[in-house]
Formats: sequence, C-alpha cells, structure tokens
Amino acid sequence: MKTEMIMTVVLILGMVILIDKIYGKINIENYSPIWEYFSKAILYGFIASVTLFYGKESLRDVNPLEWAIIAVSAIEGTGNYINYVKESKRRKEEKRKT
Repeated sequence: MKTEMIMTVVLILGMVILIDKIYGKINIENYSPIWEYFSKAILYGFIASVTLFYGKESLRDVNPLEWAIIAVSAIEGTGNYINYVKESKRRKEEKRKT
C-alpha cells in the first residue's frame, strides 16, 4: 500500500514537472490549442476503451455507470477531435495567406 502511494505521488510530480516545462516554452501571444485538443481526444479515447474492454467478457458485463463514463468520454473525445481538425485547417489557411 505504501509503495503504491509513493509511486503514485512520484508519477504525479513527474507529470506536473513535465507539463510545467512544456507550458513554460509556449509563447502566449501565438498560442494555438491544437495539441491540447489532440491530446484530450487521445486521452478520452483511451478512457473509453479501457472502461469498455478491461476485464470484461462481453458487453453485458458493463454496468450503467461505466456506460455513462464511456458515453461522456466518447462525446468529449469527438468534440476535441473536431476542434483539433478545425484548428489544423485554420493554421493551414494562415500559412497559405503568408
């Protein structure tokens, strides 16, 4: 139990330090949320996949709470992917104009 807690704290601190370094290099004036949308879409897809398939023999084993988590993850992931595509097209248009 203690080892799991220590590993969790170390993992969270490592992620916080990594995110701090990445966001420290972002120029706010030219900020584009394209990678934020992309990473959120991947994360929500991962959450939906793990919730749906981890330890399940069939879809009958998925309880209503898990279905709700899957639905929210799918909707959010799709929305973030659409925003990613829109932002990607906008950036391509800006590059063509310049």
